Amino acid sequence: MTDIAQALTRIVGDAYVSNRPEEAYFYARDPGLMPSHPPDYVVVPKSVEEIQDIVRLANQEKIPIVPMGAGLALTGLVIPLKGGIVMDMKRMNRILEVNEKGRYAVVEGGTSQGLLRSHLEKHFPRLRHSIPDSPATATIAANVMIHGQGRLTQQYGFNSDMICGLEVVLASGEVCRI
Repeated sequence: MTDIAQALTRIVGDAYVSNRPEEAYFYARDPGLMPSHPPDYVVVPKSVEEIQDIVRLANQEKIPIVPMGAGLALTGLVIPLKGGIVMDMKRMNRILEVNEKGRYAVVEGGTSQGLLRSHLEKHFPRLRHSIPDSPATATIAANVMIHGQGRLTQQYGFNSDMICGLEVVLASGEVCRI
């Protein structure tokens, strides 16, 4: 297992990999009632390339990966039931593009609802963001994964219905754009 920690450190840097028990304790649970299960490793990538390398390593070594946004799910979605790697997306929180005319935004997987809303209010006040019934710290990607519903439901519908594209890293490490 030391080889895995060293490989992960080469990918993301020493400050962004952990197998310490105190961090595993935090990443072993969510605010819900599901029993905890500690991960073997926690890794916090900053780029798609780092995610690709982590996924390739995990695939080669047959290690499960659990992606994590803000860890607010109450349903056990971020609990690593079989150990493995928890991939915390908090460093990937950039808003890459906002197209006011096309009425869309391109965001990284760790971007929070509050960050996007604040950015739109400051730079694009004519655009509205369907805020889900979740804390501002909840990530957009996580809310979409659970088919989150916005407060403005009648006007905009489910947040997952508003996705017009995804960039996904496959188990091979290949990037697939949908």
